[in-house]
Amino acid sequence: MTNLSKEQLARMIDISAVKADSSLDEVELIVKAAKKYRFICVFALPSLVPYAKQFLAGETEIDLGSTVGFPSGSSTTSTKAFEAEELLKFGCNELDMVINIGKLKSNLYKDVVDDIKKIVEIAGIVPVKVILEVCLLKDSEIQNGAKIIRDCGAKFVKTGTGWIGPTTFEHISLIKEAVGESIPLKVAGGVRNLDVLLKMAEMGVSRFGISHVAAVNIMDEFITSSKG
Repeated sequence: MTNLSKEQLARMIDISAVKADSSLDEVELIVKAAKKYRFICVFALPSLVPYAKQFLAGETEIDLGSTVGFPSGSSTTSTKAFEAEELLKFGCNELDMVINIGKLKSNLYKDVVDDIKKIVEIAGIVPVKVILEVCLLKDSEIQNGAKIIRDCGAKFVKTGTGWIGPTTFEHISLIKEAVGESIPLKVAGGVRNLDVLLKMAEMGVSRFGISHVAAVNIMDEFITSSKG
């Protein structure tokens, strides 16, 4: 990863405005940053997706993503399905859904599987990343959840929403131990500097969900260090 180019780094980052207080101004800021640095995807909360799409008008290399069942994952499957369908109509070409955390912790695995498979089915060719929210799970739950996500045909395992707490190197190791390279891994939560990002990339992380300020700082840090 030491030979990573600026362009390659940017294509590993989803720049996001998905906090409860993320405003329209912040969505506009992340789109501007995505255009400047060429981030791979812009993520906004569902009700602001149509605005993000307007801001991205004319762009062909920056994807538009949003969230399903965010942040608890406890919506009914039919509710998640409706949300996914609406987001696809809005023009999203990436979906990040939250696993049903409570049912995972309750060992209701069939329900968890049915929930994920329904959204994957609705999404079709649109990639679905499924969020575990690792900070709320035991080690065994993290590993069981990662295997379920892989086996349900999701595109990525994702560590968290970014609402609860940071992803640690230990979390990454647990997921990699469970699923290896059989499904890509996306990290969100706690990636605020270049050093952490590069260490996680070396561990096998291929995508990062990062907020506006941190994403811009990481890119600027990379550009400055590359010049040095």
